Amino acid sequence: MVNEENKRKSKWSSLALYKKVLIIFFSSLFFLTACVFAFLYFYILNANKTINAETSTEIENILTPVEEPQAPVTILLLGRDTRDVESERGRADTIMLLHINPKEKRAAILSIPRDTLVDIPGYGKDKINAAYAYGGEELMIKTVSSFLDAVINHYVTIDFDGFVKLIDELGGVDVVIDRPIEDPKSGAYISAGKHHFTGEQALAFTRSRSTELGDIARIQRQQYILKELVNQKLNLKNIANINTYFNIIIKNTRTDLDLLTIISYAKSALSFSLDNIETAIIPTHPDWIDNGTKSVLIPDVDEAKAMWERIIFGKPISKYNIQYLSGYLDIPESMGNNQSYKFNLKVKNTGDTSWVKDGENPYYLSYHWLDYNTKKAVVFEGKRTYLPIDKVEPGQEVEVEMSIVAPPNPGNYILQIDMVHEGITWFSYQGVPALEKFVSINVVYAASYDDGGLTPKQVKPGQTFTTHVMVKNNGSITWENDTDNKVRLGAHWYNRDTREQVEFGLYRANLPSYVESGQSTDVEITITAPKKPGRYILAYDLVHEKVTWFSHQGVIPYEVNVDVGIILDNSIAKKTSVIIYNGCGIPGAATDFKNYLKNYNFKIFDIANAKTFDFEKTLIIYNQNKKEREIYSLFYCFFVLKNLFSKRIPCSFYPKM
Repeated sequence: MVNEENKRKSKWSSLALYKKVLIIFFSSLFFLTACVFAFLYFYILNANKTINAETSTEIENILTPVEEPQAPVTILLLGRDTRDVESERGRADTIMLLHINPKEKRAAILSIPRDTLVDIPGYGKDKINAAYAYGGEELMIKTVSSFLDAVINHYVTIDFDGFVKLIDELGGVDVVIDRPIEDPKSGAYISAGKHHFTGEQALAFTRSRSTELGDIARIQRQQYILKELVNQKLNLKNIANINTYFNIIIKNTRTDLDLLTIISYAKSALSFSLDNIETAIIPTHPDWIDNGTKSVLIPDVDEAKAMWERIIFGKPISKYNIQYLSGYLDIPESMGNNQSYKFNLKVKNTGDTSWVKDGENPYYLSYHWLDYNTKKAVVFEGKRTYLPIDKVEPGQEVEVEMSIVAPPNPGNYILQIDMVHEGITWFSYQGVPALEKFVSINVVYAASYDDGGLTPKQVKPGQTFTTHVMVKNNGSITWENDTDNKVRLGAHWYNRDTREQVEFGLYRANLPSYVESGQSTDVEITITAPKKPGRYILAYDLVHEKVTWFSHQGVIPYEVNVDVGIILDNSIAKKTSVIIYNGCGIPGAATDFKNYLKNYNFKIFDIANAKTFDFEKTLIIYNQNKKEREIYSLFYCFFVLKNLFSKRIPCSFYPKM
């Protein structure tokens, strides 16, 4: 045995140095490769267990397997909202059918409004999102498949919290907003113009139903955000952070797909040109059922099925569709009442039918005027504009000189450019978004803002910073900068969770010069962040000194989400329930603390005396589901909330993880 051992040592010793190095190198490489493959195997295995946990045998049986990896695939996409919902299942707020054709490098998304009246197997006629409440993904797959005669291969359900986190991880998304939105229900307070959205702002924007088209406009905004994400973020430039993205997706997704197949489809989609990704909404019209107690959308079933068939065969999805290519920036943001205006619009026929200039049912470009505040039509059928040529074929572009007349009364309006097939339908009735522009008619105070993304999104408590904001005068008066009644740029701070006013108008900056109507100027402003850490909104607002704030005259401020210091994760707070065991002996301390936690969306179950509990501890309970409650963390006590009250509160905001 000793001789054998000596022989092996002798052989190793006799090897040349470079051979020893190569043996060690390749052995190490083999070991590391084996470790990496083992890690990937267990990572994928665990990931598949997580995302496939809700996929039952019944769901697998109603899905149609894909024949080969490069074969066309249809995926049902559901956006699930579990906030403020009693059901553990949540509700399906977003319903889309995605078709991917890897060989032809094209994709299409057909959206179904959640209020669409359909036949739900086993339940009769109801809104389509009721199918999810009745039977989850299984019943939703059956319902959509039956409604559109669609063969569905896979499903993906994404929680809205995952949508927020993914956009934040991608660094936000740049958007252009055609009209202001004020919606307390969704949390959207957005001025017209350019914005850089965080995930939270994007969710509020896509959830809002405050405009006159309700759910249809909401879907149009969802499709717009998806396209901008694909165009700006979901591409090979961001591939370095792919692991982080997949971790977010895994934690917030339910699907029958395995991780490797998701990666394969994602790789195919990333190679598609944005021009080869089409979106559409099935045509519907509003109505009431159940003796006028329930509002629904009645679908054009035949056209909806025809749209899906056109998607499968690679034809333009909609019979009626239009793309506004250029010229819309030339539409004035401020107009005189009853005045005529002309501008050139370049448009493209992206539908499946030809536009004819003459005949019994010709096509025209026209417009509507809506009162911004009431959302009601002031002028529904504006002056028609003829096409410049006899026929515009599908895929053809044309430039149209359009003429409009402003409304007779001063105020803020929404101008909607819309195509009409005379005597048949308006394109907007077929789910085609009208081209919108926010216009002020003889209004004294009107403005638009753009910070160019320069406002910092994260600052230290009490930090002072300087930034720039571009402001445009859309009103009828000149903004002076050297008089007692000059116009200045101001800023306000609001609590982002409660929208309570924190600081109003403390920071103001002079305009560099006079600003005439229609002109813009760049303003430098210095601002100090609140001293208390938290989630805030910084709102830019113009002020006519000694007269009024522009926001008091209906001009929506420009809002930017800013985190001050280390903040509490709001998504964790919403899923965390608290029982406060008060043992500090201070009357009202527990009640005050309960009210404070409610501002951060914690769910407070009860307030009780400590008794057998350690009075220095506040018990935090995590709601995994309504039947099973697990202890999530302990908030340790004797933490003084100095900025809240002068009382000693028996708890702390720093959980021991």
